[in-house]
Order: sequence, then C-alpha cells, then structure tokens
Amino acid sequence: MTERAADDDRIEPSLERIEVLLVDDNERWATFMTDELEQHDPSFRVELALGANEALSALQGADHDCLVVDYRMPEADGIQLVERVREHRPELPVILVTGEGSETIATRAIDAGVTDYLPKDPKIDQTPVLAGKIRNAVERHTLRRAIEDSEQRYRTVIEQSRDAIVILRNGRILFCNERFAELTDSSVDDLVDTSFVETFVHEADRERFRGIDREILTDDVHRFRLVTGEGTAHCEYTGCELVYDDTPATMLSIRDVTAKRLKEVRHRRERNLNRHLQRALVASRSREELEDAVVTELADQGYDLVWFGTVVDRTLQPRAVAGDRGYVDEVELSLERAEHECEPSVWAARTGTTQLIPDLEALFPTDWRGLALERGFRTAIALPVGYEDVTYGVLAAYQTEPDAIDDAEREFLRDLTATVGYAIHHMDARKALAADHGVGARIELRDGTHYLSEIAAVAGGDASMPEVTVHSTYSDGGGEVVQYVTLHGGASEMFRDAAADHPIVRAIVPVRQTDPGSFRLTVSGETPESTLAPFNARVRSTQVTADHAVLRIELPSRENLGALIDRLEDRYGNVSVQSLAEREWGDHAGGLTVDTSALTEKQAVALEAAYRHGYFEQPRRSSATDIANVLGISHSTYLQHLRAAQQKVFAAFYDE
Repeated sequence: MTERAADDDRIEPSLERIEVLLVDDNERWATFMTDELEQHDPSFRVELALGANEALSALQGADHDCLVVDYRMPEADGIQLVERVREHRPELPVILVTGEGSETIATRAIDAGVTDYLPKDPKIDQTPVLAGKIRNAVERHTLRRAIEDSEQRYRTVIEQSRDAIVILRNGRILFCNERFAELTDSSVDDLVDTSFVETFVHEADRERFRGIDREILTDDVHRFRLVTGEGTAHCEYTGCELVYDDTPATMLSIRDVTAKRLKEVRHRRERNLNRHLQRALVASRSREELEDAVVTELADQGYDLVWFGTVVDRTLQPRAVAGDRGYVDEVELSLERAEHECEPSVWAARTGTTQLIPDLEALFPTDWRGLALERGFRTAIALPVGYEDVTYGVLAAYQTEPDAIDDAEREFLRDLTATVGYAIHHMDARKALAADHGVGARIELRDGTHYLSEIAAVAGGDASMPEVTVHSTYSDGGGEVVQYVTLHGGASEMFRDAAADHPIVRAIVPVRQTDPGSFRLTVSGETPESTLAPFNARVRSTQVTADHAVLRIELPSRENLGALIDRLEDRYGNVSVQSLAEREWGDHAGGLTVDTSALTEKQAVALEAAYRHGYFEQPRRSSATDIANVLGISHSTYLQHLRAAQQKVFAAFYDE
C-alpha cells in the first residue's frame, strides 16, 4: 500500500509494490483472478470487493494504485461505480472488465474516464493481459504525475522566487516571471520578445553588460542598473546556460539590491558623522562649542536646518543653529500657547519625548506649519537632550523631502542625543567642580524617609536620639552606593546591628577602632545623596535623625534646583528648602584649594578610603591590603588607584 504525505499530497506509487482493488460480484472468478494476478506479478497486492458499496468503502480506507471493476453488478454497474469514484479520485487508473461488448458501453466507459477496457473471454487465460494493462496504466499515471509535479515545482520556484527570472535568446526575452514584471512595471505578456538590454539595462551599463561572456556569467555575481517603471534600480544578477524549447538560451536571476545599496550609503554616512562628532566631543572645551559642532555636522551631512534650544521662561530659545535659519528666527516657540504644541521642538520640550513628523503637508494649517512649508521643509524631528532625569534642551532637524527620516535614522539621532546629553552633563560636572562660586542650599527630607533615619530609629530605641552624619557618597560602578558615616549619640553596636538588618544595606564595616561610631556602608540602589548626582550637585554632608534628614549641597547655579527638588519629592516625599544663598567657594582661611575634578570615581574612592581608614596616619591604622579587602579589590589594583589619585592631587597643588 502506498503512503500519504503529512499534508495529504499523494506520493507517487512505487512500481515495486502496486495496490490493486478488484471489484466483481462473481466471487469465484474474482478470487481466482486475485490469486492469479499476485502469482503472475509479485509486485501486485490485490484486494477483493464483491460489490459497488464494498468497493467505495475500501477506497475510503486506503490508497490504491489501480481499480479493476466488472461491468455487470447488482447494486450498480461498473461504469456507475467509476463515475462515483471519479468525484473524489479523478486521477486513479481504472480498467473496466466486461463480458458484454457494445458501442454504447464503450462510449459510456470513455465518458466516465475509464483508463482501459478488457473484454472477458472464459476460453483463454487473460491473466497476463490484465496484468499488463494494470502495470501500463499505473506506469503512465506515475509518469504523468511526475511530469506535472516537476512542472509545478518549476513554476513554484520561478513564480515564488524573490528574484526576477528572465530567459533570453539572442538578447530577446523568451520568458520572465511575475517578479520581473512587477520590477519593471509591466505585464509578462508584454515583455515576451522584448530586447532586454536596450529596454531594461541602463545605458551607462549596456556595453559592460554585453561584454560579459558565458564563462564569466556563470562564475560570479554582477551588478547593473535596471530601468524600472519608477526610475532606476540597482540590481545584482547571476546567469546560466540552459536548453529552452529545445534550443540553447540564457537564464538570468536578478535581485533588486537598491535598499541594500542605500543602507550601505547610509552606514558610510553614519560612520562619517560619528567620526566627526566624536572628534567634536573630544575637542570641545565648552558646552557652546559642542552644541555648535553637533548642529554643524548634521547640517553638513544633509539636513537643511538643525538647531539646539533650551527652555527659558517657558519659551524654547535657540542656542546653536546651522543651515537655513530663517524659520527659527520667525517661528514662535512658546510652551504656554496651545496652538504651538504640535511644532516638533515645542512638543518634544513639553513631553520629553521624540517627535517625528514625516510630512508637514499632512497636518492641518497652523502658523508654524505655514512658516516651515514656506522655507520648503517637509520632514521634521525633535529630540530631547538630557542625562538621566535632567533635560538640557531639544535638538531639532528639518529636511525638504517628505518621509526623509526612517526608523534607522531616528534611532541614530536618539543615540546621538543620548551621547550629547552625557557629554553636556560631564562638562557641567567638571565646570561645577572647578567653579569658585555658586549656590549653597540646605534641603530637608521629612517623615524619616532617608534609609539612615530608619536605622537611627531602631538604634536609638527609647533611650536616645542618635544623629548620623554622611560625609561622602560614591557609586561602586556595580549598581551599589558606598557611604562614609559617623554616629553621634546612641550605641554603635545597636547602630551596626540595625544597619546589618536593613534590607538595602549590603555591608557595614567599622572605619576607626578609636572611633567606634565611624562606618563604611555599602547600599544597594539609590540614596538621597546619589540621587542628586545627575544634577551636578555636591553634597557636602547630610545630618540624619529618626524623623528627618538635612542635606547641605552646593550647585553651580539655580538652573537645575527646581528639577532637583522635584526628583527628591518623587522619591522621598515631603521636601523643603531651609536656606538658599549665592556663595563664593574656596578656602576662606586663605589656604590652598584643590580641584579634584580630574579624579575618576575609583580614584576618589581609593583616596577617601585611605584617609578614612587611617592609611596616612603614623603609625598606620590600616594597611593597603586591609583597605583593599574592605573595597573588595586586589591589593595591586587599590594601590594603582590610590597612587593615581595622589599624583592628580599633588598636581593640583604644584602645577601651573
């Protein structure tokens, strides 16, 4: 018995095994013929059915390769059975056996789709004749199905291929698939007998195309420009020689690589832009220089207008502009007026999210849209520039072509603004550290929301009201925060036990044996002090009790104070500013001051750890190995960071 494929497509019968269903109501003759056929041809497997209904049932339960049916039967004659079988198995070979010979029966048999016909003759052994007819019918059916399947596979490969397929002879098209017709905006019928080179190869590529001989054609991938209905497509093609309609021909497989080529061009452009921007990031000595460099480079790379602006008094004000600046000079950029909210730069400033308008003409008329269209702009994008929760401004770019910014370009610009935001933050941080004046503030967190308030409450119990001073805060680079603290009042053992039990404290280590209230804490996540790092705030100290905490901070200006307060309130609830004043930094006693802005985070941690743990005292309270173990790093790594920090501090004292 032949098998069915999993998807119910028939597999061609193997001629080594042919399944036959013999249908005859004469059981004696049918049984005899079944045995004779199987003995005559060992590949036959003959199943017997004694009537039309029995035959229909057998055909439903298994696959058969040939049906042999007697004409005269009581339920229905053989031709009626064949007609019924043809409704569901139109391809099944059928041989009609009958003792009655007439033109009427023959005509009916042909109309019913009988494959072959055998008149019964009881005087001779008809086994070899019937066996031959069965085998011939099955072989012809097998060959026909193989040819049909081959043609179908060929059509499927050709028509479903993502490549355009063209068969040429003497430069003219003999055949092409639908993909080539789509690519050239034509119909298959119209393309037949068309000159391929003269019609579809770009004139600048024709001589080179003709010059590719057969050997080169089959060995490599070649490029040319294909003339299409919409212009020109960059294509790659391979070729081979074949016989088509009994005559040699050439088949080309053509793939449209226009998108690939454009992607390569864009990647080269992005690499160029990245290289120039990285140079600008390194070379810029101020935020103003950086902003100018960014907008200039973007304008040089194809944007018609690029500008950077910041919000001042609820209005977006340009700081750096490159390209056609007439629009920026004329447009109103107030964040207060609702009619301007869809201007992409205003929209980005108000929402803090990227705003892309693929085609300005698709919007309803507004004043800003009219100004933009007058300047010829069709695509606009605006992206907020910031670092963590601090926004420094908006970068806006405009182009005269609609849909000029795709997803890849948008992601590139997002990455760019993230880099610029970090660079501005870094510049502002260095400026803040080196500044000799700024704003001093005392900020109170109420309701005991500092994690040390919770520890102080447990450590104090009912007998005392301990106070904790936070001297310094560092990130360890792995998502944890290190703080040096001193306990005033209360029992240090109780404080240490309470801290060890607190869910965010990962480690607590005593700093001085002579001062049991000094500790180094490692904390998972944020603290109020580390929360202020993106705002370039220096936290001089924090005084913490069970019910409140007061942070003494210094800022380079009042510019980010509002955002700083908002962030503290978001995380720690009730916040108040106790004092705020302009101040001159520096050593009021007239001594030397040190600019520590050049220290890396690890160098700063190493230097303060040495100081806090008594490394510089005589005799030393802690060795470099002791401190390295506390920090969780190797002895050699700790000394490397410490010596680098010392060198930078000494340079701040002695270098010009």
